[in-house]
Amino acid sequence: MKINFIPLLLYTLSILALASCRQEDGSPIRNVRFDPNLLNQAMDGSPCTSFSYMFQNEQTSLGSVYTGKVVVVFTEGSTYEQQKKTAEKYGFVAQLGSPIGTNSATLYTLELVSGLNCKQAEQAVQVLSNDPGIAYAAPYFLRENNLLGISNETIVTVRDGGKAALDQLLQNYNASIVASLSDDVYVVKVDKNSDGNALELANYLAAQESIAHAEPDFVVSLAPEHPGLNRKANGMSRADFTR
Repeated sequence: MKINFIPLLLYTLSILALASCRQEDGSPIRNVRFDPNLLNQAMDGSPCTSFSYMFQNEQTSLGSVYTGKVVVVFTEGSTYEQQKKTAEKYGFVAQLGSPIGTNSATLYTLELVSGLNCKQAEQAVQVLSNDPGIAYAAPYFLRENNLLGISNETIVTVRDGGKAALDQLLQNYNASIVASLSDDVYVVKVDKNSDGNALELANYLAAQESIAHAEPDFVVSLAPEHPGLNRKANGMSRADFTR
């Protein structure tokens, strides 16, 4: 008697094919990686985020982020060559600037390539923050004729008896005091493991009853030629000088 093996073979191949489909559905593709040299070009048409902070009991507008540079702190102990290599990984970084010292860290300015809009500049900060070689990253803002970089420190003034409350707030925020300027004024540092950058910490603390005043310690420099032009997500340019 002649035995027909074709149905059995087809059945076996069908089972293997189904198993293969389940395997693809259940496991992510592991060889697809995000290219850190590219920023997301997709724009949803929404306006850029407008930032502000409290100054002399008034809400002061910073506008949207500046698109020409960002502030970073490299991982402690890294050499200049390692820092330069970290910056060079990103196609949106044009140049590594000179160091700027604070109470708790050495800041560097990363010059960004021209043509970015404010949403891409925001994303650049986030991408840099995810790099293990970078301990902190934050934006610059253009205000009047000055560029204001958000350092890694916030200046905080507490009300009478507010020091204990500040300590608890900072513990919850994963921030810490690095210097005391007087009995009620403190310098507080953040890094990328904190709940926000120095501007966001200042706004958080300013809303607390135990805090009299809080503002980021800005890195100030003169604006480049043609100050006030800040490229928007839609390609338009305008000045953000209003409070």
